[in-house]
Amino acid sequence: MQSRGVVIIGGGLGGLCAAIALRQAGLEVAVYERAEDYWPVGAGLSLWPNAMRAFEALGLAREVAGAGASWRETVMHRWDGKVLSRLAVDALCRELGQPTVGVLRSELQQVLLRALGPDVVHLGAACTGFDVEDGGVRVTFADGQQVRGDCLIGADGLHSAVRQRLLPEVRSRYGGRTSWRGVVDVASEVIPEGSQFEIYGPGARFGICHIGRGPEGTRRMYWFLLAPAPEGGRDAEGGHREAVLSQVRGWMEPVESLVRATPESAILRTDIHYLEPLPKWGEGPVTLLGDSAHAMVTDMAQGACQAIEDALVLAKLLREDSDRVRALRTYESRRRPRTAHVSELSLKAGSIRYVRNPVARWARDLLLQTLPPSVALNQLRSVVAYDFLA
Repeated sequence: MQSRGVVIIGGGLGGLCAAIALRQAGLEVAVYERAEDYWPVGAGLSLWPNAMRAFEALGLAREVAGAGASWRETVMHRWDGKVLSRLAVDALCRELGQPTVGVLRSELQQVLLRALGPDVVHLGAACTGFDVEDGGVRVTFADGQQVRGDCLIGADGLHSAVRQRLLPEVRSRYGGRTSWRGVVDVASEVIPEGSQFEIYGPGARFGICHIGRGPEGTRRMYWFLLAPAPEGGRDAEGGHREAVLSQVRGWMEPVESLVRATPESAILRTDIHYLEPLPKWGEGPVTLLGDSAHAMVTDMAQGACQAIEDALVLAKLLREDSDRVRALRTYESRRRPRTAHVSELSLKAGSIRYVRNPVARWARDLLLQTLPPSVALNQLRSVVAYDFLA
C-alpha cells in the first residue's frame, strides 16, 4: 500500500489550490480525481478580490488574471433594456489591490495543473471509502487500490464520497433553479470591455461577461441563464439552445444573438443545489473543503472563491501546527462561520431575483433603481475584503 502525506480526494479548483498551497508549505501531497481526464470544456466563473488575493499568495495572480479578463462595472438591466443600476467595482478593487476576473474554468484548471507539476494528480481514481487507523487514514478506490495518508481532505464536490462516509444522513437541497451556461467566441464587441451585464426578466436572470481571448483575437464571452424549474428537468437532445431562447425571446440585445451564436455543445444545463450548514466538517484526521463542505447557490458568485479561501487557510494551519488533527479542527472552526455567512447571503440575494409576479418584479426593479450604490458596495466589501489569512 502506498503511503502519502496529505491525501486530497477531488481535483477540482479547491483540491488543486489546496495541493499547491500544501506543497509550498513543505508537505507531501497526492490528489485523486475520479475523472479520466481534464477536458477543455466547462463554463466561466468569477474570481473576486478574495480569490485573487489567494492566488497572489500562491504566486499565481498574474497568470490567472492573464488567462481571463477583468471587469470594472456591473450593469443591471430590465429585460427590455432599461438600466436599473450600475455598480462600479473598480474603486473597491483598487482599494483591495486585486481585480475581479472572469475566466473559463478549464483555463484556470490548466494554470493550476502547471503550477502543481507532474505526478501529483492521479486521474481515474474514484474514492469509495476510507478508514481511520494507526493515526492516519486508509483510502480505498473503485479499482481496489488503497493509499494511506497522515490526513484526508475531501474536496470531491456536492456529491462527496468523503462527506457521505462522515455524514451519511446529509442531503443537498434543490435551490429551485436551473442554470444554462454557455461560452462563445465572438468577433465583435457585444458588451463594453470591462463590463458585466445582468438582465432581469420574469422569473429569470441572464448574465454576460468577458472571460478572455479566443482564437484569432476573438473575444471569449460567458453567459448564463438562471430560472426556476422542476428539479431533474432535462432538455430535449440537442435542445439546450432552444430551451434558453424560449425563455429570453424579445429580451434586449445581445441576449438572443449571443445564445444563437453559441454552439449547442458549448451549453451546459445544471440544477442548482446547496448544503445547509453541516453539523461538522470532519473528525480525526479527516476534513472537507469546498463544495463538499458548503455548496452554495450561485447568487453571490462565491462558490469557487470560498473553496480557494479554504485551501489557503487549511495549508497555513497545517504548516503552523504539527498536530494534524488539531490543525484540521482549527481550520473548521475558522471556515465554518465564514462559509455559512456567505451561503446565507447568497440565498438572500437569490430570493428577490427570480420573481414572476408583476407587482413583485416592479418592487424588485424599484429597489435596484433606488438602492444607493454605496449600500451594495458595502455588502460586497464585507464578502470580498475578508482577511481569511489573518
